[in-house]
Amino acid sequence: MSRKSVVLSIQPMYVLEESFYPDTWQDDSRMGVLLAEFRVRSVNPENYDSKMKFWKEMIRNYCNHKGSALVSIIELKQVFKRKGTSPYCLQVVFDDMIREKQLLSSEQFRKESQESWTGWAVDVFIRKPVGWGFGVVKDKLIGSSQDENAEFVCLEVVMKQADVLEKFLQEQNKHNILISMEDFTDLTKNSGMSIDGINLVLHHMVRQQRVYIDRSASETREENKWLLKFAVPGAKAQPITDIERSIYNLEQTEQDLLKIVDKLDQDIADSVELVKGNIREGKKQLAKSNLKKKHLLEKNLEKKMNVLENVQTMLSRIHDSQSDRNVIEAYKLGSNALKNAFASSGITLDSVDDTLAEMKEIMDQQDEMQTMIGSTQTADVDELELEKELSDLIDMKLAESNIQPSPISLESPVPKAPAAVSGGQSTLAQLNDFDKEIEKRLAALRMESPSPPFDTSMVNTVSKSDKTNVTSVNT
Repeated sequence: MSRKSVVLSIQPMYVLEESFYPDTWQDDSRMGVLLAEFRVRSVNPENYDSKMKFWKEMIRNYCNHKGSALVSIIELKQVFKRKGTSPYCLQVVFDDMIREKQLLSSEQFRKESQESWTGWAVDVFIRKPVGWGFGVVKDKLIGSSQDENAEFVCLEVVMKQADVLEKFLQEQNKHNILISMEDFTDLTKNSGMSIDGINLVLHHMVRQQRVYIDRSASETREENKWLLKFAVPGAKAQPITDIERSIYNLEQTEQDLLKIVDKLDQDIADSVELVKGNIREGKKQLAKSNLKKKHLLEKNLEKKMNVLENVQTMLSRIHDSQSDRNVIEAYKLGSNALKNAFASSGITLDSVDDTLAEMKEIMDQQDEMQTMIGSTQTADVDELELEKELSDLIDMKLAESNIQPSPISLESPVPKAPAAVSGGQSTLAQLNDFDKEIEKRLAALRMESPSPPFDTSMVNTVSKSDKTNVTSVNT
């Protein structure tokens, strides 16, 4: 088929409603200017920029409206044809958008993917193109704006649709689980995006490492499927693990078994009704044959139910192991965090032991200091000097009382009392004063010393004997 026949066979596959077009679309005079070719910008920069802005917004709005960011000049000429006149300025608009990196050729967009997902990109973009543009498979996808059939990707639209898809996946809780391409397409059929638009968004998310795409490795299935694994918000997509593949295969087996069980239940119910009909019609042998078939179906159902129970038990244990693994990982993280906290603070068993020992030593020193502070301090005084001073004081007192002192020796340090004289009452008063003075002096000299304190009882004894003598004399 020649290019000419291809172009002639093109029919707009996406018809816009009247509400899509702006109010300016109804203005013949203004639209005549907007549909015409661009003049040199230097002639009227304001009009040039206004016209460029108008068509860029129309292109983005059209891509959002149809649910796909893939667009070509030939498509837009058909869509934006007004009263038999197509826009002649789109090549200049495409050139400006390419220069501003707002448009990217489909070939370049396809190449900017990670190597592990190249197979999916080739399969989607080359081997199995679905409804792209006008549904025409072209031999050459890359081209400049001079090739009106070349298809380009509007990056702004792709990024906006990717954000919408991310929110949708978060609402559906589809992160970090495997989902087949068929199930994903069915899940997003009401998202407002077309199939080719979804493929473009997926490829953009592949480039941004937001989704990992790989084939299923199932030995029990004849046809492998493309599997998708979306990363949680803020994280990068990780490769699909063997455990995840096993869980996916078991879940698919569970779904298949559930369908088989439902069908067997329905077949058994149909067999019962058939047997009842044969009995009513008197077809005994046929009723017996159908009854035998019913028993076979029931045995088969019992086997399938056992298999289904085993699969569900295995899935439950795998999920439990995954949960246990998360708990162990949490324990490890907590242990490492605590270990790092001790390491950063310098706390070890030895340091704690040294600190406690040092604290005990300091407390013992404090107790010893408190004991020393509370103890009575004694002066270092010579006992002989004390006795001599005491003797001098007593002599002075005797001299003041006109009492003749007697010789003082070490054996008898206390002076004798005076003999009885006339005027006994005066002498007795003097002796009382003398006793009190001696007691006062002795009290002032008391101290803690290994030597025994001065015994005042001798003086009192002497004083009492003297008093008795004086009394007897007076008598």
